[in-house]
Formats: sequence, structure tokens, C-alpha cells
Amino acid sequence: MNKIKQQKIMKEFAIPHPLQYESDEKYANRMIEETSDFLKKYAEATGKKGYVCHLTGGVDSYVTSMLIKKSGLELINLSLPFGIKQDIDDVEKAKRIIKPEVFRTYDVMGPVIESIELLRDLPSSKVDIGNTKARIRMTVLYRIAEVYEVLVAGVSNAAELSLGMMTKYGDGAADVQPLAGITKGIVYEMAKILNAPQSIIDKISTTGVWDNGTNQKIVTELNHQVCIYLRGGDIEKAYEEKILKLYENSKHKRHSPVSPKDIWWIE
Repeated sequence: MNKIKQQKIMKEFAIPHPLQYESDEKYANRMIEETSDFLKKYAEATGKKGYVCHLTGGVDSYVTSMLIKKSGLELINLSLPFGIKQDIDDVEKAKRIIKPEVFRTYDVMGPVIESIELLRDLPSSKVDIGNTKARIRMTVLYRIAEVYEVLVAGVSNAAELSLGMMTKYGDGAADVQPLAGITKGIVYEMAKILNAPQSIIDKISTTGVWDNGTNQKIVTELNHQVCIYLRGGDIEKAYEEKILKLYENSKHKRHSPVSPKDIWWIE
């Protein structure tokens, strides 16, 4: 394994190292305290009242929302289904526990279909609808943030960000990414501590818009391997090569628009 490259990526995402003899549970507790404290300080520094967060019914959005609540700031949760939402029961369960100050539902199907229809003369792709859904949802989130004078909290974890498994200017866009330095395994530990419904904890992790349901086993195993990698562990060469390829190809998603003064893209 290329350990130098691994350490460089870990440093980029500021993956916190567990303290000596610190269990995953204690590590997760520390992440809860540190991240909620960060959210409070950052909102205060920007003069905002709190955060708006997309409540998806998944573990990442649940943990992110609970971290905001723990910070003591205003939390607005939005459910943004595309027609019939399969995860609606988990959204309702999460909402009852989280108790956001404001909860709203907006069906994005209409605007998404209109956007696709507008460009119907273009060839379709496997990600066109998924990317459009993500970008329409982020448009709604920023409109709500503007009205309520809050910031947009993203829900992407370290594995998703490092692999580029998010939509540029869609779910990859946010004012803060509280889980950016936290691997999926620790997110699950945080969810348990924060009393997440068992159905959310047990839900198989996928890559959202990138997963068509037929590659679930591959996606789940890749998520597992990248979590080991981001915590400094050794993995098989085939997985290392796949992770590094996805990492390199998605660099542009993790940076602001490039300008002539930037050199990150040639490093």
C-alpha cells in the first residue's frame, strides 16, 4: 500500500485519530461533543440563527440533525421526496425524536421533470435524474436558509466525500459538512448514542443517487473498505486502486471553481 498517499488523504479530510485505548463508543461520544460545539461556534461567527438540514430517513441526516439540536441552535428539517418516498416511515420516526423547530415537506418531482424536459433533446445518462434531483433539493434548502436566516448543513460523510459519491452543487453543496471528517462506522456509533430508530441504524448504506439497487453488495463493501482506509488500516490492493481512482477523479467536486492561480489539479 501507498501509506504516504493514504496519510495525505486522511490529513485532507482531517480524520480525527482515536485516543490511546479509546473505544469506538468513546470516540463517537467525543465526535458528538466536538462537532456540536463547532456547529454552535460557526453559526455564531456568521451571525446565523441555526441550520437547515434535509431529513432523508438515513443515518447521516439523522446524526447531522441531532448534532444541530445538541448545539442549542434553531433546526429546520426538510423532507424533499421525489413523488412517493419509500423512507417516509423513517423520516417520521426521526422527526419525532429530533423535534426540529420547523419541519416542512416539498415534493421536488415537478421541478425535476420540468428541468429534464427542458433539455429533452440531449442524450440521457445514468445520473441525469439523480443529479437534477440533488440540485433542485439544494435550491430549496438555500431558499429556506435565506428566509429563516440559517445555514445549510450537508449530510455527506468522509467516505462519500473522498469517493466523490455526491452531486456537484447538489448534495455536495452546503455551508457546513459536519460529518466530513467522520467515517461511516463512527457515524453509526454516534447514531446509537443519539437514540436513532433501529430501522435507520439497520438500513443498508448505499450511495443514494449513484446506486440503482443492482450493485448494493459492491457499494456496501466499498463503503466498508474506504472506512478502513480512512482510519489508516490496510486493505487489498484492488480496493486501494479503486478508492484512489475515485478520489482522484472526484477532486474537482471538493474544490471551489478553479482559477489560473490554483495548482491542486496538477499535483
